[in-house]
Amino acid sequence: MPNGAADSQAFPVGLFTFVLHGAGGDLAKRKIIPALAHLAQRGHFSEHSRIVFALRGPANLTEFLEEVDQFLEMAGDETSRKLLPGIAPYACVCDLTLGSGDAKQTLDEAIQGGPEPVVHYAALPSARFKDLIDCLDEVRDPARLRLVLEKPLGRNGAESAQIEQVLSSKLDESQIYRIDHYLGKQAVQNLLALRLGNRIFEPLLTREHVAHIQITVAEDLGVEDRAGFYENAGAIRDMIQSHILQMLAIVVMEPPVSMQADSLRDEKLKVLRSLKVPAVVGTQEIVVGQYDQGFVKGQPVPAYKNEKGVSPDSVTETYVGLRTEVQTWRWAGVPILLRTGKRMPRRFAEIAIQFRDVPKPLFDAVGGHWSGNRLVIHLQPQDKLELFLLAKSPGERERLKPVSLDLDFFNTWRIPVRDAYERLISDILRGRLNLFLRRDEVEAQWKFVDQILDGLKAHAIALHPYTSGTYGPPAATALALRADANWSEDGICSG
Repeated sequence: MPNGAADSQAFPVGLFTFVLHGAGGDLAKRKIIPALAHLAQRGHFSEHSRIVFALRGPANLTEFLEEVDQFLEMAGDETSRKLLPGIAPYACVCDLTLGSGDAKQTLDEAIQGGPEPVVHYAALPSARFKDLIDCLDEVRDPARLRLVLEKPLGRNGAESAQIEQVLSSKLDESQIYRIDHYLGKQAVQNLLALRLGNRIFEPLLTREHVAHIQITVAEDLGVEDRAGFYENAGAIRDMIQSHILQMLAIVVMEPPVSMQADSLRDEKLKVLRSLKVPAVVGTQEIVVGQYDQGFVKGQPVPAYKNEKGVSPDSVTETYVGLRTEVQTWRWAGVPILLRTGKRMPRRFAEIAIQFRDVPKPLFDAVGGHWSGNRLVIHLQPQDKLELFLLAKSPGERERLKPVSLDLDFFNTWRIPVRDAYERLISDILRGRLNLFLRRDEVEAQWKFVDQILDGLKAHAIALHPYTSGTYGPPAATALALRADANWSEDGICSG
């Protein structure tokens, strides 16, 4: 029995029928199917539960699992490869073409006789959501039917509203799981515990004590084979609208009255509705860029416009850095810096809360630089928390030097940190909505992002080129400096 298995087996998810739509796609093979394999290996599934892989075109289960195995081999995921055969006792394949005349009948036959709830997981482009919903019966009972939707829900607020209208015609809100996999990360969940389970930090998370907040999601990869998607999305829709705004909401929300799903989502919604839209002209509170050729990890890489499937005239942003503010009594006036980009020097995601300096420094700083206190929540490549303090350096002189208290979750618990998709799929099967988005949250996120995109278009804001292997355009550095901050680089940021 693997580490942690005994604990997880104490909480089986019960009977279910899980239909994975888009099972042949990259997301399904890279994340969802491995998550199912890990959950099966840990004893979460009843022997009578069913998993249906919905594919376009005829295939049998053996051939499909071999295809997934080859994909995981190329991805270097040997652990998931070893666990993949554990899915076979629960699984079957279904030849399903959504939008065809016989799609509903085919789907009904595939799930006939299976246990409830029936969970439809849409690992599909949002343009296909309506075709899937058309195949579902109007069953307004989460104990019988649940639907999981991957982001993005549309390309803008108007498209999202159309999808939501179709959803509400057949399903209740309690049946819809809008997934954002960042909310399944252990570090994000520990952020909630850190704030709401410990008295030491919550009184300090106010405008009186916090100098600024940074949230960064940096990628060293380029567009890879996702040009078709990315050309229609860009960094703002792909990352700001979903992952980054959700993380921001959790960092700055007021404590909820309980840990029930709607209590949490009510507080996040208040944050999303109070965000200041960054100015695109004048003070220039947003910088958009596109990567040029350069070197990443010592290897030459092409410019975005030279990537396969990308238009040579593309105006899609691969980088965005912006300054916003939460216009509430707790946070008014505190700069909040959000940043994401491709082809940066390294892959990392973190939330950094920089505290204000002491009113009167009595010590000298080593190197002449006073860095203050900082709380950093690392989300990738590893989940951990760091608290940076100042301590007296050895010697006779009264000088302070930064030191850190480091909580690495793997080293602390001595069990593997679960992948975000494992946690989220487990919650879906158990009927827990805490880590999923509500309709009004998505609407508020799109309203914020649509105003940014409309402003950029209306003022014809040009993209700033940046060299691959750097942390973005110089204009973004200037944006941070105007907030009396420096962007985090190699784990270091300061006020």
